[in-house]
Amino acid sequence: MTASSDAASTESISDNNFNPTQPLHQSTPKCPSPGAISNLCSATLGAGALSLPYAFSLTGLIPGVILLVLSGYLTILSIDVIISSCVHTTLFKYEDVAVRLVGRWAGRALEASLLVFCFGTAVAYIVAVGDILDQFLRSILNERNDDCWMSFYSRDRVMILFWLLVMFPLSLQRHMEGLERFSSLGVLSIIFLVLAAVIHSIQNGEILARNTDTDTTSQKSTSGVDISTMLWPDSFWDIVQAFPIVIFAFSCQVNVCAIFEELSPGNDVLNCDDATIKERMMKRISRYGITLCITLYLAIGIFGYLDFENETLDNILKNYNIPVTHDSLMTAASIFVAVAIIVAYPFNILPARVTLRMILDRLIVTKVGVRFGVLSRIFRGNQRSRSSSTDDTSTSPQINNEESVTFNEETDNGLEPLLFEDDFDQSLHLPPLSLSNDTMRINPSSSTDTSTIEHFTLTLFLSGSALIVALLIPGISVIFGLMGGTAASVISFILPGMFLREMAEMPQVERHVRKKQRMIARAFILGGIVIGVLSTGVTLYGLL
Repeated sequence: MTASSDAASTESISDNNFNPTQPLHQSTPKCPSPGAISNLCSATLGAGALSLPYAFSLTGLIPGVILLVLSGYLTILSIDVIISSCVHTTLFKYEDVAVRLVGRWAGRALEASLLVFCFGTAVAYIVAVGDILDQFLRSILNERNDDCWMSFYSRDRVMILFWLLVMFPLSLQRHMEGLERFSSLGVLSIIFLVLAAVIHSIQNGEILARNTDTDTTSQKSTSGVDISTMLWPDSFWDIVQAFPIVIFAFSCQVNVCAIFEELSPGNDVLNCDDATIKERMMKRISRYGITLCITLYLAIGIFGYLDFENETLDNILKNYNIPVTHDSLMTAASIFVAVAIIVAYPFNILPARVTLRMILDRLIVTKVGVRFGVLSRIFRGNQRSRSSSTDDTSTSPQINNEESVTFNEETDNGLEPLLFEDDFDQSLHLPPLSLSNDTMRINPSSSTDTSTIEHFTLTLFLSGSALIVALLIPGISVIFGLMGGTAASVISFILPGMFLREMAEMPQVERHVRKKQRMIARAFILGGIVIGVLSTGVTLYGLL
């Protein structure tokens, strides 16, 4: 891909002349908002970093570095496409943009992907916390030589007990304001984990810390591993298996619209409208934020792999074997990561709960065309109340079958993406969903009300199902592989590619720009589909 002409590069994205390779305009503020960069990093960095050393063990060092940097670059491009789509449609919700540009079916696909993504992430968090607690408690029991407790102890029992006492009660919360103060803890925890992994690899790793053998011609470490074999994978399918793990680690696209909407352009930039200024600011923010994520991911991936070589496990924390080593640095890193995961867990259950409820609400349509939720029919009979204020149970007018209600046909205007509206209540719409640690919440002004029983039932179903799956899944790399090959591929690449394809067909787009946009759009769509199908197939084959 080459840079576009100067004329095209100076035109607004609102005119659809999007070119991901064009340089940022000189009027763009030089210092992006640190808060926005932190939000983007918080949306990107997470438990996926725990499996990156394992991904490097599959790909080898050279393909692993190329794959990780390429994924980061593609993430920047997809963010650029999403932001350009927001400017073009003047919409700031990912699902609204999908409906406006592609159609209602795209909104449904995105809704399903969000549900799968949130649920899968919740499962991964339970598995990760279980691994951390297992090592921590075994360390204590081994130190005390308590045979009585060791005979009763098991990892599954610890996971179930901890879920019952801590994680499930947290997931019952309707509002996340009380946990937002800990939103940056996830980023700090990953940074601390990366630093600890680098230090441990330098001090204890077989490659970096081994004593030099008397035979200077030998290229093998003390563990007997040939260093040259660590540079390349054993087969092409190992790279395919690692790709969704890396994709999952960079999944932040669903939060980009919310971060973009909150940007405030300064008054020192002249001759540009606010949308253009914010767009250029967001591009610069994405480059700063994703570059930081790439740096941290490269550090933990490379040094974690060099530390444990071919014995690298799918969760790097298990490699440190804290019950035996009693390493204080890695123990502290594990605790930090565990706390961050526990705090982030309800941020995944909440959007999954709302999305599931919206799906159930569309399963039954009454004679007059008003859609009544399945759970609402169980808990509230044939009456349905809706509120646009909070997710709490509240009093609102109720609809019955005798009232005259009209049903609007599905439209692709993007304003009411997935639900319906009627003459009685015009506030019905899909609540904006977000998956980052600091923005993973439902906008209280746009969520629907739920009764206490309905709220508890949905939460128990989602959180309990996540626990059951976590007890059955052998490791978090399987979860990341499935999520990266399915939901993350749709959210991160396939839908942005469709956005760009639709914008390329706008009449005001110049011919040479249209051709370039079409090429990028095809690459995103086809690449996302191929990688998604292959990686999911390889992951499932590994399970069988």
